[in-house]
Amino acid sequence: MIKKIVAAIGAVLFFNSFLLCADPSAKEKSWLLKEEFLSPDIDHFDCHSSSLVETKEGALCAVWKGGAGEGKSNIDMEEGVGIWTSQFDGTSWSEPREIVSGGSSVCWTPVVCKYPSGELFLFYRIGSVPRHTVNFLKKSQDGGNTWSDPDLLPAGIMGPQKNKPLLTADGALICPSSVSVGEPGDLFKATACWIDITEDQGKHWKKVGPLELPNQKFGVIEPALFLDAKGHMRILCRDRAHKIGGVGYIWQAISEDGGNHWSELTRTDLPNPDSAFDVADLGEGRLVLVYNHSHTHRFPLNLALSTDGGDHWSQPLVLDEIGEFPAAIVTSDGLIHITYAFPSSCSPDQRRIKHVVIDPKKLHPAY
Repeated sequence: MIKKIVAAIGAVLFFNSFLLCADPSAKEKSWLLKEEFLSPDIDHFDCHSSSLVETKEGALCAVWKGGAGEGKSNIDMEEGVGIWTSQFDGTSWSEPREIVSGGSSVCWTPVVCKYPSGELFLFYRIGSVPRHTVNFLKKSQDGGNTWSDPDLLPAGIMGPQKNKPLLTADGALICPSSVSVGEPGDLFKATACWIDITEDQGKHWKKVGPLELPNQKFGVIEPALFLDAKGHMRILCRDRAHKIGGVGYIWQAISEDGGNHWSELTRTDLPNPDSAFDVADLGEGRLVLVYNHSHTHRFPLNLALSTDGGDHWSQPLVLDEIGEFPAAIVTSDGLIHITYAFPSSCSPDQRRIKHVVIDPKKLHPAY
């Protein structure tokens, strides 16, 4: 099956690039510089949960989860969902290839990040359901072309869950994390955000938290971490209210000591339909939030801007009419790169990974 997937990629990517260039609606967004697909558009295959990093100036590495089967890899599939990757060398993306096999289980929320030495860390989880997983770390010394054997993370250490970590000036890797127990329909269930920290590149860990909603154990998950206008760490996280018949929002907390202590979570005015998001940090309080601006639907995919470190957010712009589970980074040239899950034309209930590039200077004069 994998050989058939790889063989179909070249023709599929060319065809979709042609369609995107011919799309007149793309011309209406001057800030949108590029749209393309990283995974193929084939039947009975679903992709989800991407992450990307700049490996060196002009070069990128993207990872995502994907597998062959019916339905969605994060809902319907119980086996054969692995981790795939593609590298951009400044000219083109390499053919996607599987670097972690799901085998008889499922891989979840891969997150890739880079140390100043150029070494890449890939965090991921394996388990039949996301509430019962074992956590792993792989490393690459060559921009994601080859990877080490996996290291098993200590019990209780999740690493970054969905969103990229933040690397401090003194070499501490601050990982935005969360833990969930129980299903939404269970009588007893709980979720909480945590901060997993390593100061020696994964040799030792400490865990800070939990960060919970006031008087609500089934609360928040999957925080996004960034620096605010004062240089303090801040997280945004989504609540699970929509899953249990409530009205969902994005919540925030602030740390003034490098992630070791956090304020109480407070609710923002930003709606959330129990859907993941990410933040691109341009520095000096300039932020771009990529999210679904809705209490009920995971569409459209929106952008909101902040020039004061997340204290206030602009009215949403529409990045794409359909799209969910975004990952966003700022590269050395100042551009924003975003990957997200987008519906497949072969199987409307399945998805592929889309990549877009945005010029932030055309989004806002202050950027």
